[in-house]
Amino acid sequence: MKQWIKMGLILAFLSMSVPMLAHAEGEEAAADKETFITNFQSTKSSLVGSAPTSNLYFKLLDYWDVDQVTLNLDYNVSQLTKNEASSITISVNGTKFYSFRPTESTQERQSLTLEIPKDLLRKGENELKVEGVIVTKETQDVCSVTQSAADWLHIYNGSNVGVAYTKQPMSTTIQQFNSYFGGMDTTIQKKVAVLVPDKANETELQSAVYALSGYAKKNETDGATIPVSTFSDTSSMGLPYTIVVAEYKNLPTEYQSKIDAEKVEKDAVIQLLKIENKAVLIVTSNDPKALIKAGRFVANDELMSQISSDQKVVTTTTETASQPLKINDELALTKTGDEVRGAGHQEKKYFMSLPANRSIAENSEVNLAFRYAKNLDFDRSLVTVSINDIPIGSKKLNKEYADSDTVSFKMPADLSVVGNYTVTVSFDLEMKSVPCVADSSQTPWAYIAPESTLLINTQDRTDLLFQNYPFPFLQDGSYNQIGIVLPDKMDQNYYQSLTNVINLLGNYAEDNTGIVKFFPTTATKADLKNYNLILMGSPKDNPVIKSLNKELYFQYDKAGNGFVSNEKLSIESDYGKQIGTGQLIHSPYNEGSGALILTGATSESVYLASKEMASQTSVSKHSGDAFVIDKDKNSYAYRFKKSEDIGEKKTFVEKVQKNSTITIYLLAVTLVGISVIVGLFLAFRKNRKMKGDYDEK
Repeated sequence: MKQWIKMGLILAFLSMSVPMLAHAEGEEAAADKETFITNFQSTKSSLVGSAPTSNLYFKLLDYWDVDQVTLNLDYNVSQLTKNEASSITISVNGTKFYSFRPTESTQERQSLTLEIPKDLLRKGENELKVEGVIVTKETQDVCSVTQSAADWLHIYNGSNVGVAYTKQPMSTTIQQFNSYFGGMDTTIQKKVAVLVPDKANETELQSAVYALSGYAKKNETDGATIPVSTFSDTSSMGLPYTIVVAEYKNLPTEYQSKIDAEKVEKDAVIQLLKIENKAVLIVTSNDPKALIKAGRFVANDELMSQISSDQKVVTTTTETASQPLKINDELALTKTGDEVRGAGHQEKKYFMSLPANRSIAENSEVNLAFRYAKNLDFDRSLVTVSINDIPIGSKKLNKEYADSDTVSFKMPADLSVVGNYTVTVSFDLEMKSVPCVADSSQTPWAYIAPESTLLINTQDRTDLLFQNYPFPFLQDGSYNQIGIVLPDKMDQNYYQSLTNVINLLGNYAEDNTGIVKFFPTTATKADLKNYNLILMGSPKDNPVIKSLNKELYFQYDKAGNGFVSNEKLSIESDYGKQIGTGQLIHSPYNEGSGALILTGATSESVYLASKEMASQTSVSKHSGDAFVIDKDKNSYAYRFKKSEDIGEKKTFVEKVQKNSTITIYLLAVTLVGISVIVGLFLAFRKNRKMKGDYDEK
């Protein structure tokens, strides 16, 4: 009897344990699910018109197994909206899948959560469109649409598309590691790092920066960074995806044992290791040149995506250079052609880029080739081209040219375009009054042909100001002879400072061919002469900064304990010990080079200053050549250089060659001067002749 009781208790315990185990397994599986959010772009203003539209582009990565994609829409419509005549339609990749009638409301916002059908999605980029028909006037002719300022739809910041997914298991190939490490989700979720030895030498840092730059270039989220850290940083060493860059002798023993020592004597080895739940890419060599070459190889996304094994041997002769960025060239607006459909305002956006040191110059133009439907009201239909939402030209559509139309618009001279920019082609496809019959064959359309191009002329931006950053550190998409001097003793704040600066510079870099070189604090003037310098630290831990104190806009006291007042800012002694500064000055070793000094009395202050250099948004706040930031995140921008002192110093001849106005002025003055001299000579000659004739008489 007791045995039966014991067996019953055991069975009862097991029956309770099974669901508990199943629940635990379910929790573990659920923990693997991740979510990535993409916010709507340009949602700061209302969309006005009877047929407003807004677009969102979001990506699905190749290694995602997508579980669910959700649209979270926060919006509001005009309080005058007529419910029964108005509607909002959602489409993805050109296919409509949901429509609803908005409710007029005095509330600040309304919300809609909607699952997007997975069968309409594709790997890579997807386009989601929100189209509205907002009617605010009573009309007996329901086919008549008259626009007014009261017709508006506002989509709020925070509207987004959320993707719930699980990552596919990563294979042991370098190409797979390259995809995962460079994925937009892993960077934002802080699952990646580049690691170097605790006392990394200049070669190891140089190779690590090259490798990091290649992945920073792919980062599409402003301010998201891939950290540079050390082997002693246990939290970084435990991340799911890491790149370890070190000379072979400086590798941890657990990694050394996985790599053939003979292979790294003259060459470099890139080796992928799977250790428990971590993927570690080792970049190592005993030869400094080979190690630097391997760093450049890792920065080349095309090469890394082609390696279907877990190891790559890089020699000093291995080709690693990526394709250079084309400038002053004719660029295709679209490779395959794009179509827009529907009455009213329709548009297509194209995202383009320039090297960060260049801006669009005069005589640049947009050449548009397009065609459109013939059932339009051609008295009211037109096409408009805008650059960064600034219109540069419009043309009325014409039935005679509907099958093949073209137009060219010159970009205005006052159009300030630098770095990434957007070209928007907008069509206003207006219909003639037609009977109220739903006929899809009558839907107006327009098509932008692949022959559409941008003819871009550019000019250098050589003013040494933060508004022109990253000049002078990048030239036409390449690192421009950068020399970095770090403190003698690096702590975590300094590595985070290096992380901030290199991630933004790497995001601007378009290829892997430029030069970044690290120097010890004992470097001489001759060592630093030919470089654009980046200096970090304080006078006490970086002797180079101490030697340049008199060159700084914000200078230290004699003891180097804190900043002192200057003509721009009164600084209290304790406050001067807590602030960090960023200063752009001419290199004291070379008039044609620049220097960025991120400095403060402590490493925490330097880190504060470096955060201002971590994103395009933060840099854009500083239009001058120096800034101050305190621990309360109060930042102040200043300009010290006079206008004639900015940028590279030019000879008089160079200034004349660059400035056509000066050239014309000088020619005019010269011609006037010659005319005056000739006139005086002729008058003098005539006077002498008349005097001679008089004397003869």
